[in-house]
Amino acid sequence: MLFDPRDWEIETEIEVGNDDFIFGNYVDWNRFRHKNEDELLDFFGVELPWDKTLTLYEYIEFVSQDVFQNSDICKNFLKDGFLIEEKSEILSDILIKFISRTSEVSDDIISNIFDYYGVPSGIDYEYELPEHLRYWQKDFSEFDYGYYRKYPIKVEEYEETINDIFDKIASNADVLTKKSLVLSSLIITESMFKSVLVEKIPQDNEVSEFGKEILQAEVDRILRGNNEGKNKLFKKLYNNKAPSQNWIDLRNSLAHDIESPSICGNEITYLNLKTDIEEKYSVSDLKEHLIEFCNNLKNIICSQ
Repeated sequence: MLFDPRDWEIETEIEVGNDDFIFGNYVDWNRFRHKNEDELLDFFGVELPWDKTLTLYEYIEFVSQDVFQNSDICKNFLKDGFLIEEKSEILSDILIKFISRTSEVSDDIISNIFDYYGVPSGIDYEYELPEHLRYWQKDFSEFDYGYYRKYPIKVEEYEETINDIFDKIASNADVLTKKSLVLSSLIITESMFKSVLVEKIPQDNEVSEFGKEILQAEVDRILRGNNEGKNKLFKKLYNNKAPSQNWIDLRNSLAHDIESPSICGNEITYLNLKTDIEEKYSVSDLKEHLIEFCNNLKNIICSQ
């Protein structure tokens, strides 16, 4: 039986940027392992007789457990873990002392047992987590007019959020975490753009509730549609062409399969889903382009 996070009450924590923008949840799996050590061992049916004296038959029963038969745990960590406490020519009289939980190899034994059963380790961030553990449990693209009207992402706060994300990208060595953070920056950018669109839509108190429903339904359709539709709406609302967004293909590739793109140094390599051609995007260029996009939006908004 392998580990399934749905069988457990997983404690999530919220990752927040300097401007209080919520990046999403994260889970410290090492803490989960430590906190639930006994329960996990019991769930997997693994017996560890810490500091106990075993008969030879109890010892054989111990090493016959699946986790020890199908792994190198005994070979790597327990070859010196047993002391013959009582020698005898009669097998039933032989006594063997098992190591204590405070032994220097005990943590390694536990860790390898949990690895064997698929218990995650380290820290997983928002887009590495199973869907039910995420803070944003539905994609930003599914949020509608009412959400962006109530919870807009302000252009004035956007740059600080992006700088915060790219600082994390630069300081993190894990490739999947880097890709998750890049995707977060692009989703936040898309949400900021949608907020700019919704903010410009007039709220006319003279319009009937039926009329408002029709308007909101049409805006919802555009917000959930492709980028071309959002750019057309921007042109109608602001009488200006929307600033360039050269990262849309990268965003779609990461959202489609975050495992597929690769990051080497400062460069992301990804598959353009439209052309089926591999393309590259510099991480530093991406940060510069996102901030430039926001500044161009600010200029257009200020000119109204």
